[in-house]
Amino acid sequence: METYSHAFFTWALAKHGIKAGRAAGIAGAVGATFPDLPSFAGTAYYVGTAYLREGWSSMHSEELLDAIYFHGPFGSTGSALHSAVPVVALLIFYRVLKLGRHDQRRILLWFLLGWFGHTIADFLTHVDDTRPLLWPISDWEWSSPVSYYNPLYHGQEFFAVSHGLMLLIISWLLFKRIVGRKAPEALPGDRLQNPARSPATARRDGSLRGGPNERDSA
Repeated sequence: METYSHAFFTWALAKHGIKAGRAAGIAGAVGATFPDLPSFAGTAYYVGTAYLREGWSSMHSEELLDAIYFHGPFGSTGSALHSAVPVVALLIFYRVLKLGRHDQRRILLWFLLGWFGHTIADFLTHVDDTRPLLWPISDWEWSSPVSYYNPLYHGQEFFAVSHGLMLLIISWLLFKRIVGRKAPEALPGDRLQNPARSPATARRDGSLRGGPNERDSA
C-alpha cells in the first residue's frame, strides 16, 4: 500500500478505534511509515529532486529500482524492515520484559504495531515486487493475487476501495467534530433557575409544605 495509507489507517485505529490516545496514534503512524524510510532515502540519493518533477518516470531503469527497493544499502535495509521477523521479535521482547509498565501511553507498543501492520499489508498487496516475509530465517516469497497499484491485478479496484474508506473515515470524524461543537450546553441562567437540591433544601421544602417535620399539625 502507499505509505500514507499505512500511516492513516494505523493512526485511525489507534486513536479513534482502540482509543489508545493521541500519542499512540502518532506513534502508530510513525511505525507504519518506518519500513519505507530506506526507500525514501534511496530515492533522494539516486534520483534527487527529479522525482518531485517527474514522479515514477524519473526511475528509468530496473537497476535503479533494484538499488532503491531490493539490494544495496537502501534496498537491503528496506527488505529487512519489511520482514516480520525483526518486529515480531521486538513485540515478544516487549511482552516478556514487561515494557508496558514503563510505556504507559503505549507509544512504543503502537510504533511496533504500526510497523508490523505495514509488513503484513504489503505482504498481501504486492505481486511482482515482493520481499521475503521471514528473512533472515527464510528467503521464501509469496506473490499476492492483489496489487495495490497494478491494474492487471485489481490495482484500480484496490485503490478505489482503500481511498474510499479513508474518505469515509475522514468524513465521519469531521461529522463527529462538528456535531460535538454544536451540542447545546447549559447556560449560567439555566443553572440559576434550576439549582440542584441539596438534602438540606429538601428538608426545608418539606417542612414548608407540611411534611413529616411539621409535628405540631397532628
